[in-house]
Amino acid sequence: MKLSPVSAAVLSVLAAGFAHAETEPSHYEEVVVTANRIEQPLSEVAGSVAVLEGETLEKQGKTELYDALNQEPGVSVTGGAGRPQNITIRGMTGNRIAIVRDGIQSADGYGAADINDKYGRNTFSLSNVKQIQVVKGASSTLYGSGAIGGVVIIESKAPEDYLYHRDYYVDAALTYSGISNRYQGNHALAMRHGDGEALLTIDYWQGEETRNFNQDLYNREVDGYNLGFTHHYWLNDALRLKTHLEYFDDYAKRREGTSSIQKDDKWDLVSFYEYQRSQTRLASVGADYTANLSWMDTLEGKLYWRSTENITQTNRLMANDRSGAGILSYRRELRDEGFNDEALGATLNAQKEWQQGEWLHQFAYGMSVDGHDYQRPKSIRRMESSGDDLQADEPFAPAREYRFGVYGQDNLLLGDWTLAAGLRFDAQKLSPKNTDRIHGYKVVTMGSSEWSPSASISYQWHPEWNTYLSYNHGFRAPSYDKAYGASDHSFVPLTPFIIKPNNKLRAETSDSFELGSKYDNGQTQLYVAVFYSIFDNFIDVKQVGYDNATGSVIQQYQNIAGVKTYGAEMSVMHRLDDRWSVENKFGYVDGKDGENQYVRTLTPLEGSVQLNYQRERWDAYSRLNWASAMSRVPTCTTEQGKETECATTTGWVSWDIGLNYQWNAQLSASFNVVNLLDREYTRYQDVAGVTPSDTLYSTEPGRYFTVHAKYVF
Repeated sequence: MKLSPVSAAVLSVLAAGFAHAETEPSHYEEVVVTANRIEQPLSEVAGSVAVLEGETLEKQGKTELYDALNQEPGVSVTGGAGRPQNITIRGMTGNRIAIVRDGIQSADGYGAADINDKYGRNTFSLSNVKQIQVVKGASSTLYGSGAIGGVVIIESKAPEDYLYHRDYYVDAALTYSGISNRYQGNHALAMRHGDGEALLTIDYWQGEETRNFNQDLYNREVDGYNLGFTHHYWLNDALRLKTHLEYFDDYAKRREGTSSIQKDDKWDLVSFYEYQRSQTRLASVGADYTANLSWMDTLEGKLYWRSTENITQTNRLMANDRSGAGILSYRRELRDEGFNDEALGATLNAQKEWQQGEWLHQFAYGMSVDGHDYQRPKSIRRMESSGDDLQADEPFAPAREYRFGVYGQDNLLLGDWTLAAGLRFDAQKLSPKNTDRIHGYKVVTMGSSEWSPSASISYQWHPEWNTYLSYNHGFRAPSYDKAYGASDHSFVPLTPFIIKPNNKLRAETSDSFELGSKYDNGQTQLYVAVFYSIFDNFIDVKQVGYDNATGSVIQQYQNIAGVKTYGAEMSVMHRLDDRWSVENKFGYVDGKDGENQYVRTLTPLEGSVQLNYQRERWDAYSRLNWASAMSRVPTCTTEQGKETECATTTGWVSWDIGLNYQWNAQLSASFNVVNLLDREYTRYQDVAGVTPSDTLYSTEPGRYFTVHAKYVF
């Protein structure tokens, strides 16, 4: 990739900064992760886990998934404020990525072909995040169905994270982000009384849709709030009871749009109004128990209920000159659509460590049981002078799913060797609710089960350097929308189709292999990994017949030939002295499916270079983000049914800078400028799998800034 003169100059400045660092180097703090259900230093984990600290997200004004995860190689988020957001990890996206918040899986997204273009995974707030861990690659041994491509583990702050050595804490924070003209206020109140600790968090935001470079997208007004309450009570030194309540509400309005496809003719749009809302209600009770028993050292149990409801209400007024005499006929169309995911479940996780001769065992085991209700209500009402027409429809039969899983994993340490082996068994039952047919097709109860093994071996060449080889199995049970999906699109011009259900789907599976090496002496961190993943029984839509009555192609979701992905990643962090440090990350993902087509959600060679400076009361950074051109794309189909090459992208470079200042123990503020040089570019992830004609509005925003201020009372 050829750099511009400005970009080259910036790199020269970075290099000059490195050369002039002369004071004694200091060391990085050790990062501890729990992605493998046991606490391990990040440098000793046999696999790729990216860690993002909540404090860093706060300083850089990152308020949602799409800007929180955009700096990690092999990881990206599509969408933005006011639009569905979905995480991609090493070529896998949508519901093939598990999101776990405080031990509870978040709601699915919904949309065609697993792109979740109707409703995304952004059904929670990030304002109270303590840490985000991104597990790259399959992890069903520990996280069950859905962790076929990776896991995003979100840990929220607890009362003790605020209280420290005090009994009372109050703060107020304000964030502004120019990417969506978003204003967000956050408040936290924590207190300790006797053996109890409580935390109340309140967040409110108001803004617009994430803008593109020309700011010519439909304008959405986005508002929302999040309320959270956590209470911990120590019955004694070993047993702690925990309660958590949360309510998330995010809604968007827009008054710009297009007319919808009508069966009788083309109608022109007169007025448009759309209202979207996403609500999540969450309640959990649990306990932590610590004791030196023969079968456990720590035990954590939780009972939870989560309900996520998404609605979209659209009101269109359209006109048509039916007579050809200039006399307009009017039609009002009211669409009411939704997607609901409700879960009730329980988890139990335990850890035990013991010495057996020269072997040190670190054993984690547990179980989970949960039930889910899924529904996709949909109705269309058309009103005109000739009368009303109400059509109720459900793209898939309402479904109830039951899951049960039990797992165990043992880490064995012997001298310089570390061996790990794990195994999980999952069983799933999927049943239609209240009906055995949809659109005339029969739907039946389905069951599936899966064994998910994992294994790794690592060798510590030196106290600061190790090499590892790991294997992980992933799976995703047949989903409700694919098994029970039935939808009539025979009215679509040129390419009419009908989708029929499939009661014989099998679980998707993956087998991921990774070879890596990690060096960490406290001053320098160098992590390198290469990976290879095989995905079998991928579920995708296929043409299975033709309906002569409507002239429509009949399609069905089926298990098809597998997908293979591979790539490499590297990250380097080096502390030059107690003030200067540098970071460099880059990665590459490639792969093809069974039909020799490139996987839609690959990533080009991309990365970032960041220079950090830290003083006692302030710190700053300068970061170059870059990506190479992307031409490894699959074949797309136009609206006319013709095959064409999907959209490609050119290479790009952008520059971000930021400053954080701590005035005193109470007041801090940060300021960031993103895309400082106001470059126009398009990320491949935002146009992956679409035709070139559909990329006109997919550019990244131009220059914008974020501001964050926080006061602790």
